[in-house]
Amino acid sequence: MSALKIITQTYLNKFSNTTKLIRETINKACKQIVIIPSYCEPELEKTLTSLLDGVQPTIITEVIIVLNCAEGDSEAKEFHKKQKTELEKLFTINGNLFFHFILVNDLPPKHAGVGLARKIGMDEAIRRFEQIEYDGLLVCLDGDCTVNKNYLLELEKFAIAPETYNTICLHFEHDIENEKDETLKKGIIYYELFLRYYKEALAYCKFPYAFHTIGSSMAVKASVYCKAGGMNKRKAGEDFYFLNKVFHYGKVIELNAAIVYPSSRISTRVPFGTGRAQQNFIEKKTETFETYAFQSFEDLKLLFSYNFHEGHFDLNSFSPSVKHFLSENDFENKLTEIKKHTTSKQQFQKRFYDWFDAFMLLKFVHFARDNYYPNEAIRSEVAALLKKHENSFPTTNEKDLLIYLRKIQIKLSNFN
Repeated sequence: MSALKIITQTYLNKFSNTTKLIRETINKACKQIVIIPSYCEPELEKTLTSLLDGVQPTIITEVIIVLNCAEGDSEAKEFHKKQKTELEKLFTINGNLFFHFILVNDLPPKHAGVGLARKIGMDEAIRRFEQIEYDGLLVCLDGDCTVNKNYLLELEKFAIAPETYNTICLHFEHDIENEKDETLKKGIIYYELFLRYYKEALAYCKFPYAFHTIGSSMAVKASVYCKAGGMNKRKAGEDFYFLNKVFHYGKVIELNAAIVYPSSRISTRVPFGTGRAQQNFIEKKTETFETYAFQSFEDLKLLFSYNFHEGHFDLNSFSPSVKHFLSENDFENKLTEIKKHTTSKQQFQKRFYDWFDAFMLLKFVHFARDNYYPNEAIRSEVAALLKKHENSFPTTNEKDLLIYLRKIQIKLSNFN
């Protein structure tokens, strides 16, 4: 039995809570599978057409659509049955693209949501790759997105070369030009600007995992998915928690030539994310959007630049916010433990950031916000960040700042 088969079988036996869902045998030449969870999604046909209308892949590519809802949701159940019948007439096999529709209308209400739906699709992709013993590419997309013309073609460059990557973060851009509702347009500009500001602030303070964590624009290698324990069942934030695990395996690629265009619509189904951010913005009826103060990341930059492996540790070396946070999180004992189990600086760094990961960092930012640096207007904080790197940049409005950050991230991935 191959090493890959051991990894995939171990994962499926231990973590997957479904059996085989797709009857059709996988083509032995398949190297990438796109997974799309969908709940009563009226724009799903548009998403699938976007894949079909792009430059077609030169390798066999499957698309798994998971039509899902909670047990007892009769309205959604009927919607999905009708949608599946209609879409299967339009999307079956087209060249190297193979479409599979999975109907899962009986999810436990406690867990029903995007995390579980994404997990069901990704686990099925693992099950299919396990049959042909290939360490294929699992690509996550959502049923309210479209993609650029070269999306599948750019992804296949990695799908055919598993040794070159572990995780891929794709570029994304909300469609702000075609949004007719001015309130929604303003809201999505603010929200995407926040996402890009946060990523670049992480890069500025030298955090090693300064990447976007967007569920509709991420991809992972099959073996790494299994080693990390797979997708979680969270109803929201599943992408953040999942990527926080797989980033630690290294080889993270930022693929800016493959672009996802997420929806800017309102949603109340989840407690955070794009849709919820839009809803909150509209409900607040405010002309400004506030975000984490840049000073929080200045404080982190000093922390991350400290040589804990060799240097003498002194809490007084840091800002009051960091000192206070570290004290409350038993840092001195944690540092002793990390040193005890490492012999090189490289090992130390790995263990240190296994502990002070993206979740711990976010915990600090919230701590600093609540106790030291209240949220500030996003325009001023983005400007504070950009002043560290740029001589000139737009300051007139948030839209110009967003477009400016998009260009920087496409060209440089990040400007740390």
